[in-house]
Amino acid sequence: MKPILILAFSGLLAFGLSACGEKEASQPASQAAVARQTSDPAKAVEAMAAKLRENNVLEAIQLAVPPAQLDEVRAKFKEAMSKEAPSEEDRKAYAEQMTQLTGPDAETALYALLEPQLVKFETEMAAQMPMMVGMGQGFVIQSIQASTELNEVQKKEATEAIGAIAGWLQSAKLTDRELAKKGIAIVVKTARSLDLATLDQVRALDFDHAMGKAGIAFGGLKDILALYGLDLNQALASTKASVTTKGEGTATVSVAYNLLGKPLTSQSDMVEVDGRWYGKDTAEQITKSLAGETEDVQVTMKTDATDEAQASAQDEAPVEQAPQQ
Repeated sequence: MKPILILAFSGLLAFGLSACGEKEASQPASQAAVARQTSDPAKAVEAMAAKLRENNVLEAIQLAVPPAQLDEVRAKFKEAMSKEAPSEEDRKAYAEQMTQLTGPDAETALYALLEPQLVKFETEMAAQMPMMVGMGQGFVIQSIQASTELNEVQKKEATEAIGAIAGWLQSAKLTDRELAKKGIAIVVKTARSLDLATLDQVRALDFDHAMGKAGIAFGGLKDILALYGLDLNQALASTKASVTTKGEGTATVSVAYNLLGKPLTSQSDMVEVDGRWYGKDTAEQITKSLAGETEDVQVTMKTDATDEAQASAQDEAPVEQAPQQ
């Protein structure tokens, strides 16, 4: 399921939190519904793309991780969130950040902070952008080619996706003031929707409710990227999967999608677990990201609100972003 992880989970982890359509985001799907959607390798890939398009992070994870493994993730998350309590300094810093993001004049105040960064980018970095993007593209491609985990087909697919993103970075209107203001409005709306005024409220979330919040931020991230021409919802909606090979408990799925107007394909290895199909390495990746590294969750969630406020500025001076599934 690498294309979908490229398009979504890097974005999700960058923001840490997100909203899930009309359904209560913290309500997991029934096991019967999950079983239906994962009964076929290709259907499982397309179902996960659909859930991510809806910002339904919890159900997307249900489709990607076997039930027993998901229970383990939930337990590790709970354990991590119940560890060492934050200091009063941490609590105060978080509350101040959320007040800055959700106050009555948050849009005006945040734009006042962003404007000098835009000026600095225009005067000091804009002329170097083509070179910086080219160097970054070359570095990533070199890493892809040196990878021992990707086969030649996967390397070619990843290189094409990086090329599309590099082209977007060079043409996006990253210093457009009106786009910046619209981006800030999205950030403020997202922060208010999170409704997490205190750090203790964050720590009180169980895994399912945290992923419900994670739907809200992911939706905000996608809206900001779409402002600048990177429409992840369009890419997710275009996802079509087909089984190319199928054996005893294993399958290979070809995934076609459209990213930035460029038709791309990717290959996913699938495995069958109790009659359900999962990406061979997707469950491991998500488990590591959401459970294996939960020692950092408290710090991440504490700082994510500020990161989200700065995301518009970073989109305007993007030195680092490139989605991947």
